[in-house]
Amino acid sequence: MGKDVRDSPLIRNKLRIAPATARDRDAIYRLRHDVFARELAQHAENSERRLTDPLDEYNVYITASLNEDVAGFISITPPGSSYSIDKYLSRDELPFPVDDRLHELRLLAVIPPHRGSQILPALIYAAFRWVEAHGGTRIVAIGRREILDIYLKAGMRALGRQIKSGAVTFELMTATIREVNEQLARYAPLLRRLEWSLDWKLGIPFSGSLGG
Repeated sequence: MGKDVRDSPLIRNKLRIAPATARDRDAIYRLRHDVFARELAQHAENSERRLTDPLDEYNVYITASLNEDVAGFISITPPGSSYSIDKYLSRDELPFPVDDRLHELRLLAVIPPHRGSQILPALIYAAFRWVEAHGGTRIVAIGRREILDIYLKAGMRALGRQIKSGAVTFELMTATIREVNEQLARYAPLLRRLEWSLDWKLGIPFSGSLGG
């Protein structure tokens, strides 16, 4: 039998987008400490050099990996539980319904050597696809002001509400999946090039209708 195409250098050297494994989770918690505690001072540093919170019990993480090493990640909080925004805002303050179709994106991070690359947009796009595939119709997020533009280009809308956490200022954003898809349709050629550059392992199609 021929060699598995997944073992080819072309595939191995691509950016792998996939759900986090248990091994990935340990790396993510350490990278969260490096980024959000040591670098950004959003949280206090700790002796374990790991950063977790209660939402990790049911959060979904999507990773971007190169040569088996996590280079970036994003977390998705599904409905039916708390969201990170609950720490800062009453749900009555939100100008949209908090229902069983609302998902929250959080903890978007890329390690320093890979910043400015395709990893950030790939993770945001992957999160959108995951939410749509799992029946979500609206996304909420608080994005750091430094990377706000990439959320807005992807179809998110800033709500004019800033949130301070430690030394970091976030902007509250939202969008429906329909709004996101309409915006991303404008970038079809760029998305086709992005698809070619990825080893897409989310278990859902990179593009096209997901039904629902």
